[in-house]
Amino acid sequence: MPYLGRDWRSNGDEWVKTHNGWEKLKLWRIKVFESLNENIIARLIRLTMTEFHTKDNDWCKHHQPYIHYVKTTSRERKILTSLSEAFVHLDMSGAVKDIRRFNYVCKVLQILLCGKLTNMSGTSQKRIINILDEMVNQVLKTKTNVARTRDLVNSTMCTLNEGQYCHIGSESLWHRHLQGVHKMLAKLDRYKVEQRADDGMAMFQDLPQDCVRCILQRLSDHTDILHTGMTSSSNLIIAEENSLWKQLCFFHFSDRQLITFLPKEMETGQRCVDWKYIYKRCVKRFGKKDVYADTLAICNHCDNLFWQSIGHPCISDKEPKSSPLSPEVFLNLFSI
Repeated sequence: MPYLGRDWRSNGDEWVKTHNGWEKLKLWRIKVFESLNENIIARLIRLTMTEFHTKDNDWCKHHQPYIHYVKTTSRERKILTSLSEAFVHLDMSGAVKDIRRFNYVCKVLQILLCGKLTNMSGTSQKRIINILDEMVNQVLKTKTNVARTRDLVNSTMCTLNEGQYCHIGSESLWHRHLQGVHKMLAKLDRYKVEQRADDGMAMFQDLPQDCVRCILQRLSDHTDILHTGMTSSSNLIIAEENSLWKQLCFFHFSDRQLITFLPKEMETGQRCVDWKYIYKRCVKRFGKKDVYADTLAICNHCDNLFWQSIGHPCISDKEPKSSPLSPEVFLNLFSI
């Protein structure tokens, strides 16, 4: 008769009970540091830096969130990398505090909240709602990206209402998600745009037109340009310039896409092209290109997922080589 005991190759995980339910112990230890106040973290860093004065302790200044992606199973390892575990190790809650990574995390949440939330596990649901709550707090603190965050929270509320009777997880957990999103909407509703106090410093309307033109030429979202044009008549003239919309067309669309709506008379130079009209047609047909200041990447040597701006401790001595991941490709790595 065979011996039925604990297999040394798969000894399971240790769990700890928290106020939000049961959590894996190895993930709970990481979340403890994420939930600490910024003042407490700064104090811990100061205490640590007073004890270590050598140059080999630069890791205290730069934290590198990463996770090893397991894409295949073996006889010794049967567990793949889960999405909730990746969110914890990649510090998605802390990524929303970085303006370079905010749009990337926002796009990831938009994909998950608009169609895949009901099919995800309860642990993943709690992780996503916590990231969304952290995003709302950061937006209200910095007073940036308020409109986009409000749209994301409203779409989350619609998803929760539609999947109220067909979701994975307990009913009490789903109601907890609804209550949390209601509180987020209440916070955003209480937010009011305040005019900047007259502190004697230069403001946007004090800049020369050449500076305003250079700023608008570096914006990738046409809605920002339209909103800037609504502020004053001088900004409206700059926002309606044909050269500005021509630059947007060549940034977001390829030559093959543009030639679909370009008039034939442009080749002979008989008339001027209305690039704003061409841009509207191309956006409606093809959609605009997503732009991210920082993205996730996967190392080609050690299969680690990491943020490109932060890097990761690679085990290979070869030249660093990685492949950037769009939000869609990143989510396709996991079984959702």
